[in-house]
Amino acid sequence: MELSKNITASSNHSNRTEMLKDSERLEFEAFRERFYLSMKYLVIFFTILIILGNSLVLIVTWKERRLHQPNKYFIAFLAVADLLVGLFVAPFNAYQFDLGYTSSDRDNMSIHLCRFMLWIETFALTTSIYSLTAISCDRYLKISKPLLYKSRMTTSRSIKIIFVIFLISTTLATYSATPRSGSVGILSTGTGPCSSGADFEKSKIFYLGLTISAFFLPVLLIVIMYALIFHVAHKRNKMLVNGELGETINNQNQRTALRRDMKVIRMLLVVVGVFLLCWGPLFTLILMYYLITNDWDHDTSISFQYRILVILVISLTLPIFNSLCNPIIYVCLDQTYQEAFKRIFRRMMRRPEARRQQPPIELRSPRV
Repeated sequence: MELSKNITASSNHSNRTEMLKDSERLEFEAFRERFYLSMKYLVIFFTILIILGNSLVLIVTWKERRLHQPNKYFIAFLAVADLLVGLFVAPFNAYQFDLGYTSSDRDNMSIHLCRFMLWIETFALTTSIYSLTAISCDRYLKISKPLLYKSRMTTSRSIKIIFVIFLISTTLATYSATPRSGSVGILSTGTGPCSSGADFEKSKIFYLGLTISAFFLPVLLIVIMYALIFHVAHKRNKMLVNGELGETINNQNQRTALRRDMKVIRMLLVVVGVFLLCWGPLFTLILMYYLITNDWDHDTSISFQYRILVILVISLTLPIFNSLCNPIIYVCLDQTYQEAFKRIFRRMMRRPEARRQQPPIELRSPRV
């Protein structure tokens, strides 16, 4: 009799536990739907601003003669990479929130669309990071060798460097889009038919190699370059204050030039800092997944599912937000771009006024 009671109590407790788990699961599914919908609208908003902002940067660089400089071409190339994110990566990411990351509709996705998204994501990432690396090296040359800068960093040389970056990015992106690479996309765009035959060991080798070659090594070089830049700039500023650079240096024009260079360096540091904040969490998650994935697989609690969903989706969305930040940083921190944007907007405002003020054309009858 006592045994029967224990079995009954145990059965009731088990049923209550299963009911609780089912209700928690349904609540989690509802939360995920609401969260995906919110992120979808947020990504659409980002997409519009990314296209507008980076298009303006490219238009201004093309129209303004003052921006036809080697270092500005690197920034324009960075804007091209960000524009590709706005035109292709961000809209597809918003489309994925409609499907859901576990939806069967993803399996019906075109294999060609999957491969293209793998290619464009990898190309945009590597173009961005190597453009930032080239910018940091360019700034170091400008600060450390100001007299030799114009002769060493010419327009043709900057175009050659951009072509090399384009070649590296294209090669890595093309390899990532092949079935042998094991890639399923940096922002998980390859999940679907592209990931059906993905091998874990191949994926591990690919993503660890991508993380090192396209993130940690360039970031390390960028940090070293900017540390050297600040060392040289601080030393030169100290010599300038003490009058150790000679009379030709101690004039107002060259002091202004030094201050302007330091403002540009601060602006570029903000660009790099934002890049690290936006891309760092994703690459950290990639390393954690491939190095300690067994610990993740054992934890199936609902609270863990909530945390991992929010962290994963935010980490996948932050790189898109990075493409929005760069044009805003240029407008806020770079005086040359500020003046160029103002001139462009003035011209745009004057044209409608000129059309309204233009006197009507009188048609005269021909003389007989």
